[in-house]
Amino acid sequence: MKATDYILNPALFATRYAADTSGFIGYSHYGKHGCNETVPPHVAEENIRRQGLGELYHAPYDGKKGCCGEWGFTFLNLRGYYAGDGMLAEGCGWIENPPRDDADAVAIMRRWIFKQYAGKPYYLEEGATGMTSFNGHTLFQHYAASWGFDHIGAEIGENIACYQAHMAFTRGAARQYGCVPLMYFSNWNQGTIGTEELHPTWPQGLPTGGHSMSILRRAFLMSYFGGAASFTFEAGANLAFYGPERVTEEGLLELTPYGRMMQELVAFSAKHPHIGYTYTPIGVVLDHYHGLALCSALESGTGLRHDMAFGYFPNTAGDEMTREFFKKLYAGAGFFTWRDWYSQAPEQMHLLNTPYGDTHDVITHTASQEVLNSYPVLVLMGDIQLTEEEARRYVTYVRQGGTLLCNTAYLRFFADYQAAYDAGAQTIADGEGTVIVYGPDYSVEALDAILKEQIKKYIPFTLSDEVEYLVNVKDGSLILTLINNEGVTKVYNEAPITDPSKAKTLTVTYTGDEPVVQVKELYYGETVEVDGNAVTVTVGPGDVQVLEFMFG
Repeated sequence: MKATDYILNPALFATRYAADTSGFIGYSHYGKHGCNETVPPHVAEENIRRQGLGELYHAPYDGKKGCCGEWGFTFLNLRGYYAGDGMLAEGCGWIENPPRDDADAVAIMRRWIFKQYAGKPYYLEEGATGMTSFNGHTLFQHYAASWGFDHIGAEIGENIACYQAHMAFTRGAARQYGCVPLMYFSNWNQGTIGTEELHPTWPQGLPTGGHSMSILRRAFLMSYFGGAASFTFEAGANLAFYGPERVTEEGLLELTPYGRMMQELVAFSAKHPHIGYTYTPIGVVLDHYHGLALCSALESGTGLRHDMAFGYFPNTAGDEMTREFFKKLYAGAGFFTWRDWYSQAPEQMHLLNTPYGDTHDVITHTASQEVLNSYPVLVLMGDIQLTEEEARRYVTYVRQGGTLLCNTAYLRFFADYQAAYDAGAQTIADGEGTVIVYGPDYSVEALDAILKEQIKKYIPFTLSDEVEYLVNVKDGSLILTLINNEGVTKVYNEAPITDPSKAKTLTVTYTGDEPVVQVKELYYGETVEVDGNAVTVTVGPGDVQVLEFMFG
């Protein structure tokens, strides 16, 4: 078995890494994110190195490369307020900058970002190389990528909805624009952070604050197998240790549970550095100007709403279609449901078990022919307006062998497909490929069955029960990561609760043509018995299994 049996464009689907690295990096972050450091930098650096906690990441901004974090949230929410990195947000929002349309909104944000983050310590400069952007409550990854940022990512953790969506947008933007994808985990949760012990110099720290170690593990593995080039543990250089007064016999700082989890995850990624290509056969194609923001505390008194494009424009039928699609794709995530800032959803709304798996990237309708052709299946979605040239790209995509899932609302861009549909055809052959038409206009109800059929066709596994899953492809093997996002409840400022009844015992069947020689479980190193092409495993509540199917 070759990776190219599944990956149409290996150069595009290979994870890109930063110029100064040769592979994945787990970072222990040391910086002033609204907290006081409890461990001096030189002591933290030595302990990070000796205890295997990844690499030290100073700042968030090191003064060498331009960087901006959570800028979408800052722009929409923090006019006149200080952001988490200490920056005063000026000139942002729509009060002084009312946009004419969606494209103008993107242009306004571009002008703002290069002005707001131009000076110390951010150093953004249009046309510069090495710039980094990440967002939290907004799905604006493609905008920064189109503006010339080389590193594109998302902040997860915090009270941020649906990590899977952030990974899909980040991975899609990175592949569409040739960027380095990154993920950044914040253990803050509604103003508190988990420190295990109360600490006089860290008043926000509480033993029951922050997030559970279960969701940290799941978020890391979703990111690692999902194609991230790095994973940053925000404030990890502080959260990993109890403090300078607690030292082991070896002279090392004693690790907190957070530190032990960091050590475990970094060790796993170092032991298994070759995980192949993240296999996502489905490209979800959004209108480039979708303006999607997840639920957040948008600025009060301005008329801004989280359920509007860019928090400003009334939704079109296409906008509502996009929202309904993602609600279906990540059912239970509370995707676009208003939540009061201090009564956020429990952790089970941040990562979801889903029948669709992590099988898709999100790209935008302006993607090049090369990018479109790299996905076996494309799903047009939202308020897409195609020029003649853009429409020709999708026709070319079909004719060279792709499958285009096309709502009736988009047939106006494809005269031949409209004529075939009017004549009674819902599945239309064109060249080597196929167009599958569904309706009514801007409805996603019929898409559920169609999408599941395509997943069955292209994903070479069936699962007897519902969990989150990712597939990675290597020469000679397939890695299937199973993540059970049920059974661990962690609500604001309370200890996590584990429900043993939420364990998932499921049969995984390989449906491809190669004979299965062996199956290894990589994370815990357990032996897995193979029955033909199937294995039966139990994934505990809030736990994981990483299965490598090896072929002759």
